[in-house]
Amino acid sequence: MNEPSIAGFQRARRPEQKALRRQAILNAAAELLDEHGVHGVGLNALAQRAGVTKSNVYRYFESREEILLRLFVADLRALVEDAAARFATLPPGDPGPVAGTLAGALLAQPRFCAFLGVIASVLEENVSAEVIGAVKREARELSARLAALLHAQLPALSRTDCLWLMHMIPLLTAGLWPAAHPGPTAQRVLANPEFACMQLDAERDLTRAITALLRGVLAGA
Repeated sequence: MNEPSIAGFQRARRPEQKALRRQAILNAAAELLDEHGVHGVGLNALAQRAGVTKSNVYRYFESREEILLRLFVADLRALVEDAAARFATLPPGDPGPVAGTLAGALLAQPRFCAFLGVIASVLEENVSAEVIGAVKREARELSARLAALLHAQLPALSRTDCLWLMHMIPLLTAGLWPAAHPGPTAQRVLANPEFACMQLDAERDLTRAITALLRGVLAGA
């Protein structure tokens, strides 16, 4: 896919130019995130990567946190589309494969998984109530689509239960993801046999946790 270019105009005046510049800033943030993680996205580096001034960044976004929240929603949308494609080929009724499919869709979006662990403590700081509200509305709609997909796979679950699960499963992921991806020093320590019981595998453990959650809710249903 061709990246939007902001070459050829100094100041965005027309709507399409503004849209290009906004997308260029988001693309630059995504690149920095993939290279350095959430804490490596600073406004100076972001402006330089996007080819704009720091003051221009503020013309399009309140703060770096708003930029990250917008990427969070974009990643959630990609996750929903991926999950829909995966579920389209899955026979309904068995929570095991459903759990594996959900885990696979989540883990295919590593940036989204990393976002989940910091959305409340980092991403929702330094932004207005209006931005938080707009992002949460989009996330709610996308979560409802995931819940509908889950209900189609496991119709014994109520729609209310499916919505609840679509809130709980990301919380599981938020805790498991950083624990399964420790820093280099912690990785070396955990490689010691005495810490074998603390070594996590994201795919194995997330699938198992989601399976247990689905079976538990099904038993209650």
